[in-house]
Amino acid sequence: MTAALAEAAKTFEQTLGELGITGKEREVDPSALGRRAALLAASDVVWHKHLGPLYSSKQVREVMGRGTRQSVSELAKRGRLLALPEEDGRLAFPAFQFGRTGKRLPGLERILETFAGAVETPYTIASWFVTAEPRLQGKTPAAWLRAGRPTEPVLEAATRYAQRLQR
Repeated sequence: MTAALAEAAKTFEQTLGELGITGKEREVDPSALGRRAALLAASDVVWHKHLGPLYSSKQVREVMGRGTRQSVSELAKRGRLLALPEEDGRLAFPAFQFGRTGKRLPGLERILETFAGAVETPYTIASWFVTAEPRLQGKTPAAWLRAGRPTEPVLEAATRYAQRLQR
């Protein structure tokens, strides 16, 4: 076990003690309690690993080589950039939506339009972008677009996915 995990286990045990949970309670299944705690604690880490790097508004300006904080926010409001709300109220921007030169991926705006009204959270869209798509030869939509491939197959896949979500 790494030092970080050992520290997490120690803190978990201390917190249970502070809550008055000794482990002798009949209604407490220690394995289920530990598993649930691990799943909840790791959920953000798992999400971020799945989505890849997330940029701040400042980093988006640096990547794009222009703009102000307000202009980045405006791009997100108009559906020209995918923005993910963080717990602290700030917006995070998945790095996958930018090409190597800092330009937004081709077709991004049209793809985002496809999902308008079909999803409850932009995290669904972000996850779709980084999940292998059979209709794209097993590539993720983000990888397909970054490779300079045609946008139409990605738009078709996005349309199908959005329609499934609306059912």
